[in-house]
Amino acid sequence: MYELSTSKMVNALSLITALAAIAGVQAACPKTCSVGTASGSTCTYTCTRACASLAAGDARDSFLGALQARGYSCSGTGLTGVSCKKTANFGSCYDHYWLCGKNC
Repeated sequence: MYELSTSKMVNALSLITALAAIAGVQAACPKTCSVGTASGSTCTYTCTRACASLAAGDARDSFLGALQARGYSCSGTGLTGVSCKKTANFGSCYDHYWLCGKNC
């Protein structure tokens, strides 16, 4: 019985460690550009200053550049927005976002 209790304790500790690691990754890589609206044939995104090292406008420019480099029909809107035409190869609006932070 002692081994079973120790095993359960080790499993619980492993689970806690894994959850802490996941939470750390999420905290270290917040979304700085994400879906604002997803309607009809257009996806619009809004970028914010989620990381001190990356202004919202800079995040927008990086996100927009990456989308355009993949061949998507996207353009900047305002200082911090992106608008993309949904096509078959674009997929879901929610498949696209931009992260900021160290090693993201």
